[in-house]
Amino acid sequence: MNIKNFIIFLLIVTFFKTVCSQDPSVQLHHGTTILGVQVFTESRVKVHAFLGVPYAQPPTGKFRFSPPHKWVDWNQTIIASRYAPSCPQLVDKNSMFEFNQDEDCLYLNIWVPQGRSYGDTLPTIVFLEGENFVTGSPSKYPAQDLAAYGHGVIVISISYRLNIFGFFCLEDSAARGNLGLLDQYFALLWVREHIQSFGGSKTSITLMGHSTGAASVVLHMTSSRTIGLFQRAIVMSGSATSPWSVGEHPANCSMAVSRSLNCLLQQTVDTLRCLQAKSAAEILAAFQKQCDGGLGRAALLPVVDSFLPLADQYLTRHPRDALHSGDYRPVPVLSGIASLDGSLVLDEKEDLATQSYQELQRFFSESAVPAIVEKYGFINHIQVIQDILKWRYVEKAKAGDVTSLLSSMLEFYTDAKFVVPHFQQLMLLALSPEPLYAYIFDQSTIRLLRNNFNISGALHGSELVYLFGPSYSINLNEKRLSGPEETFSKLMKKYFTDFARKGQPVVDHYGHSLPWKRATPVEVNNFLLTYEQPRICLPVSKQTELQEATYSLWMDLFNRLQNITTLCKRNDSESATTGFQIISDASRPFRSAMYTLICFVTALLVLLVICLVLLKKRSKERERDIF
Repeated sequence: MNIKNFIIFLLIVTFFKTVCSQDPSVQLHHGTTILGVQVFTESRVKVHAFLGVPYAQPPTGKFRFSPPHKWVDWNQTIIASRYAPSCPQLVDKNSMFEFNQDEDCLYLNIWVPQGRSYGDTLPTIVFLEGENFVTGSPSKYPAQDLAAYGHGVIVISISYRLNIFGFFCLEDSAARGNLGLLDQYFALLWVREHIQSFGGSKTSITLMGHSTGAASVVLHMTSSRTIGLFQRAIVMSGSATSPWSVGEHPANCSMAVSRSLNCLLQQTVDTLRCLQAKSAAEILAAFQKQCDGGLGRAALLPVVDSFLPLADQYLTRHPRDALHSGDYRPVPVLSGIASLDGSLVLDEKEDLATQSYQELQRFFSESAVPAIVEKYGFINHIQVIQDILKWRYVEKAKAGDVTSLLSSMLEFYTDAKFVVPHFQQLMLLALSPEPLYAYIFDQSTIRLLRNNFNISGALHGSELVYLFGPSYSINLNEKRLSGPEETFSKLMKKYFTDFARKGQPVVDHYGHSLPWKRATPVEVNNFLLTYEQPRICLPVSKQTELQEATYSLWMDLFNRLQNITTLCKRNDSESATTGFQIISDASRPFRSAMYTLICFVTALLVLLVICLVLLKKRSKERERDIF
């Protein structure tokens, strides 16, 4: 080959190399061009990523504490090659991630698999994450592995306002609250408008959430404004029926923060103008001082905004009431929890790890249990309910054994914050004509939380390691998944992408496809997700029985106690205004005592039945363990 031909050959090679290595670009219908980057999965599959794409105007200046405004800068070029900053939030010393923060944070991230047939449209998964509506960052979850699995799906993650910036509310039109939810809603509008430009179908969108994001998914299901924005839902370790998902007194924390900054003025518009003049750091510090503190983080939450004009409302009813009455838009749902979801709460209370057994027991009995009872809104027989919970959780721990007591506390928080609300939500969703599939994630994974507790098992967020792995697991601890873990990761992706594509997860049983049984009001049909049996997801009778027993204890027995007191009061009131008036006044104290005694005996009988059921279930468990 002579020099001339060699030079021509080099030019041709350079040309094709340049063309093939060009960053991906997508042009939206209004003229904006988005330039992304090429990323690769661990198995070297190419995915186009568009990171930091704006879906709304920056919520800064005059737009702070206001609903999102549509992005209007058309006919421009957006460089989408890196994640945008996370929304302002409290610094979590236990976090395994460090990321930048900025109020200009309303961006989304898009992963599009390559190699699909020309003209094919792909299903889309829109992912919401976050904890307690206080912290969160989608940049933690690289989604190229999930996007590239199988026939491929488009994956989109959303950043939305949190804590005081996302849920500031003074219960009027000027400070309406639900700003974080409205951010999510605006992002869904953006996806429906532009997903076809990325090769997706706007009629095959699955809204998937974890923890706070999961509660958000169900909240959007109950809003009339989301019709047509998504066709399926995946709900992981979070429930809209949880007492920590919807605020009861939304203005309290907002007023406290405003007052501490000398901004609580007579007119709301003046209060907002004063707050808009403060720095984000000042506002966040005031929020931390006034409203933050463990379970107190739930001071700022989504709110039923029935105080607004009907046309402006987003959540017109409490989600529990909407689900119970069927006043929501049903879609196929895949929902589940991790077996140790309560690890999230222990992580927020890291100081407990250094306490003695006596200190832990005192905190458990005198602080943790009463706080949860109050949060559930129990107002009658409070002492009886607390005694039952102490018997169920505190007293089961081995005397003097800190590890045993922490294990009981972990079970208590898992049941209170996750199992009971999840089960309650399942029972309501099972009444829908749309299919419902339930699972329990029970696979131990790498340490997700930087705390001093000796906790192993399926911690809160464990399923995300496998769903977004192996890239996510490498980000966590720079370690690759083992062989069985990678097999299980593929299985997880298969179930979730099957559901996103067809509305039904399919079980692979030694090469044969079997249907994943639907959950019904009569039979939950929980499936166990663990790589110990990586080829099939087996029904779990033991976990389901434990869930049912826990649900019966918290919701059935305690609600009966509440109703018994109400009935007794009504009977006593009626006795004073009906035929009982023929009884002399002198006999009324004895009659009241009789009603009180009857109610007390009835309550004890109900408690006895529940205890017998629990003992029977434990006996069955011991028999299974023996054989």
